[in-house]
Amino acid sequence: MTSVSLRRKHKLTGKKVWPYLFLIPFFVIYLSFNFYPLIYSFVISLTQWDGFTEPVFVGLSNFVNIFTDDPYFLKSIGNTLLFMLFNAPFVLIGGLILATMLNSKLIRGRNVFQLATFLPYLTIPVAIGVLFMLLFDWNSGLINRIFVSLGIFQEPVNFLGLPGPARFVVIMMINWKYIGYHAVFFSAGITSIPVELYESAEVDGASAFVKFRKITIPMLRPIIEFLLIMNIINGFQLFDEVKVLFSPWLSASGGAGTIGGPDRAALTAVWNLYDTSFGTQMQYGKGASIAYGLFLFILLFSLVALFILKRTNREEV
Repeated sequence: MTSVSLRRKHKLTGKKVWPYLFLIPFFVIYLSFNFYPLIYSFVISLTQWDGFTEPVFVGLSNFVNIFTDDPYFLKSIGNTLLFMLFNAPFVLIGGLILATMLNSKLIRGRNVFQLATFLPYLTIPVAIGVLFMLLFDWNSGLINRIFVSLGIFQEPVNFLGLPGPARFVVIMMINWKYIGYHAVFFSAGITSIPVELYESAEVDGASAFVKFRKITIPMLRPIIEFLLIMNIINGFQLFDEVKVLFSPWLSASGGAGTIGGPDRAALTAVWNLYDTSFGTQMQYGKGASIAYGLFLFILLFSLVALFILKRTNREEV
């Protein structure tokens, strides 16, 4: 083999090696901070451990316990599904209508309105929780003051101290936060629809509603599917805003200072996970099993949503 061919072989080998060398830091970080904690948390889920004493292997007992004997796991899942039921349709339909209005020629200063609707999503969760606590406080909340002054309420309503009103406040809070987020996605999708489609429909005499139903919605279907899955994921991860809203230091707000709100009516799946692992119970093994149970629910509902959407697509075709 000549020296020229050896140099060429060495150069080709170097070209093949360098890309893998640059990928090594990513894999090291991923295995250290993502893959290893994932495996280790599953190992913990098979034990009974409070973080101080030696872990005791209990097998699948924690998983059986959360589905059979735990009074709060299924209730937290039920609360989360209830919030998602009232949240997903509202933010999807409301975001689509809002985006359509913002893209209308009748609206001036569209960028300002888009920023105003998107700001709640950019607001930190702690600020959102405090804001809604101040709005719906029993004694000095702005909502109670307005309704009492208008004569709608005879006396202030304990929004944060009663199960039904507490759920209503949580639903209002997450809808207010996410409707602008959806509107931005829909607005970007609407602007990408070819204008020729609408012009052809106008030539055929189609009304604004027909164009919206036959052109806008079908063209936005990929965005709708994406946002629906994100609603499921974000819904099961709801925690920060609700925990701040019903934090113990708000105990003066008429029963708001309880874990999960009054009668745990606002206890979400992640809040239950947090309280089990790091709160009053300090059961790391059970908390890890709740995390995997939550993952199964997210996976199940995401697959069901994708199946329904694909089936709807086939029927329309």
